[in-house]
Amino acid sequence: MACGVYRGLADPGPASAKHAESTHARARYVAGRSVELPHFNTNPPPILRVLAVASHNRVDALSDTMADFPGDLAGDLWRRVAELVADPAELEPPERANASDLMLRLGYPKEAARVLGMDAADPTAHEFSRECAIAELTVFVRRRHDPAVLERRALELARDRSHGARVRMIAANYVVVRNGRRGADTPALHEAAELALAASGEWEADPFAENLAAQTVHRATAYVPFVRGDVDGALRALELAEAHQKTAEAEVTGPLRELAWIDHAFPLYETIAKTHLRSGDEEQAVEATARLVELSPNDQRTWAARGQALLAARRLGEAAEAFARAIPLGGLPVARAAYYLAWIHDELGDRERAAHYSSLSCRVDPTVPASAELAQRLSG
Repeated sequence: MACGVYRGLADPGPASAKHAESTHARARYVAGRSVELPHFNTNPPPILRVLAVASHNRVDALSDTMADFPGDLAGDLWRRVAELVADPAELEPPERANASDLMLRLGYPKEAARVLGMDAADPTAHEFSRECAIAELTVFVRRRHDPAVLERRALELARDRSHGARVRMIAANYVVVRNGRRGADTPALHEAAELALAASGEWEADPFAENLAAQTVHRATAYVPFVRGDVDGALRALELAEAHQKTAEAEVTGPLRELAWIDHAFPLYETIAKTHLRSGDEEQAVEATARLVELSPNDQRTWAARGQALLAARRLGEAAEAFARAIPLGGLPVARAAYYLAWIHDELGDRERAAHYSSLSCRVDPTVPASAELAQRLSG
């Protein structure tokens, strides 16, 4: 992987995705002990650090603590952050929340828990703090506790009016998305959607933060009609989300807000593309993925979504170009991109190139039966 952000907090480069730029920016703010951070929407998967160091054959960098990270890979920013989180008792609660979030972005869930004093925390009985409730919930999620328990606790948090509107809104959104992703039209889904919308209306912040928060709520609650099979209703909710996203754009001031705006925009247009695919409108899906290319052209997710939409539209040549853009970005997603390139070139009658990409897919990830079957057929 060419980007060095997850490999020692090196400065972002020309090949860095926007989520890597966001991680580096957040690290600078954490190291500077600033709590004035805009809300970011997602945490990159912890596997990114593992893939980054493994791609350079540095198995000595796979430990689960920052203190054990090899000194020759650690940049100055990495060392400053590691020194700061070594003694979290010195940090104020908002600083601990920011530091915990950064640990998750860098792939250190145990460190994230330690920073919050949650080393042995039990999600079934944990009392969420007023200052760090969402950070604490996120740590439980990343440490892979029982999803049913986490959904129940998140719904309790969303109902608890002793917490602020922002906390209740984010907790409710979590419940909505968890149910929506598995297609579960449950009472919890509907209650959480109502709680999220109500909390969003109560929360008072600057227009930038308010509109991005409203975007996340409407994007999440689009699952309510979606799980009932009402794709048009889901798209109407996503139109509301997009309107809030565009309104927030006028409030972007400075590079950190721009990164936060992109961090919210990316999953929105990714969701719009997927929903159009479900509705059978492949061309609208392709149009939505064009926004992803504008937002983060060095993100593997961009080219996966773009390639899938073009493939569904039977624009095979363009789909091949999209999947090919993923190859030099490196990492495990190369296996999936190479598989689709093999399939496309086989469809287009170029068996030699198909065999090349099929072999690459199997070398990157030899555990996928479909890739092995395609490679065997092409070699026959």
